[in-house]
Amino acid sequence: MGNEDKWKANLRKVAFLKSFPGWLSSWDQGIGATIEQVLPIPGHAPHTVLLLSEGRFVVTPPLHDEPRMVTAGLAAARPHLESVHAGAFREYDHLTQMDQELGRMARLENILNAIDNNLDRIPELKSRIQDLVKQWDRENQQSQ
Repeated sequence: MGNEDKWKANLRKVAFLKSFPGWLSSWDQGIGATIEQVLPIPGHAPHTVLLLSEGRFVVTPPLHDEPRMVTAGLAAARPHLESVHAGAFREYDHLTQMDQELGRMARLENILNAIDNNLDRIPELKSRIQDLVKQWDRENQQSQ
C-alpha cells in the first residue's frame, strides 16, 4: 500500500503544479505580459524562472543559441522584426547569400580535386567524365 499511496500523492502534486495560479503552460498565455524579473534556478542552470506581470511565471529551458534554431526563429519573426531591424536583415541576407555561394564553390573545388587526385588511380575516370559531358551536351541540345 505504501508505494501506491506514494504514487497517488505524486500524481496529486503534479496535477496541482500544472494548475498552479499564474503558471504559464503555453507561451500564448503570456501575451501582453511584461517580464519583471529573471531568476536563476539553483542547481538547474541554465534554466530560469521568468516572473511576469500579474503574478504570472514560467520556467524556461536554456535559450536556443544553435544557429539552426536561431535561423528558424528569425525567419518566423521576420515579418514582425524587419521594420525595426531592416539593416540587420539586409546584412544577414548578404552573409547568407555569400555563405551559400562559397559553399557551392567549395563543393565544386572538392569535386575537381577528387577527379584530379584519382585520374592516375582510375584509368577509366577520364573517359567516363568525357562520356558524361557528351551526354549532358546531347540532353541540353534536345531540350532546346
